[in-house]
Amino acid sequence: MAVLHCLMTAALPSKFLVGTEQGSVLLCNRKAKTPGDNVANVYPGHHGPIYALEVNPFASKYFLTVGDWTARIWMEDLKTPIMTTRYHSSYLTDGCWSPTRPGVFFTTKKDGTLDIWDYFFKQNDPTFSVQVADAGLHCLRVENQGRFIATGSFDGSTTLLEICESLAVIQQNEKQNMIQMFERETKREKNLEVAKKEAKAKEKKNEEKQAASKDDVEIDHEERMQEVEKDFYAAVEVAEQ
Repeated sequence: MAVLHCLMTAALPSKFLVGTEQGSVLLCNRKAKTPGDNVANVYPGHHGPIYALEVNPFASKYFLTVGDWTARIWMEDLKTPIMTTRYHSSYLTDGCWSPTRPGVFFTTKKDGTLDIWDYFFKQNDPTFSVQVADAGLHCLRVENQGRFIATGSFDGSTTLLEICESLAVIQQNEKQNMIQMFERETKREKNLEVAKKEAKAKEKKNEEKQAASKDDVEIDHEERMQEVEKDFYAAVEVAEQ
């Protein structure tokens, strides 16, 4: 049974997202007609509890999760993430989208580091990282204008940071380009999923073919043994006569 760990209301009023201790996200229906329809989709992916879960404020079909050593971006219709950060050496503890830029999100880690990811410019590494506290960061919140970030550490202290204007102010054509990027990655992931299913079906077909061929060989062998046995007894009968 899944143990719930965090909750996020999706953009649609009839749906909400729930993160579990087992590393999966559940897409739930508020207006389900039957108990079986309460969970519309399950997204397995993290190796431990989901510590943060948030829908992109500019594209409601895409959401961010933080757990284990990665942050991942998902599309509502797919059960696999469309984008994943590299694995960090330290555990991630929290994360959220920028309220003013569709391609920017923030993550905190147990080593006390705050990372700012700007996917509009690069996806492999954080655009900016800062060591905030030696005790390790536990959570963060961003104010509505996207300029100030408050982080809470494991020693009970809170740190308020102000980021530069370029990381807070939306760039020209950023929303359109980010949605196109998300759609491209979604299409790529769907193609990989189809290819995986086709390879699995082909492998199953080959296994069935090999099993059928093995059965035919066994039947031929049995028939041959029956013929040899028949010839042997016929030869013995002739010799006795």
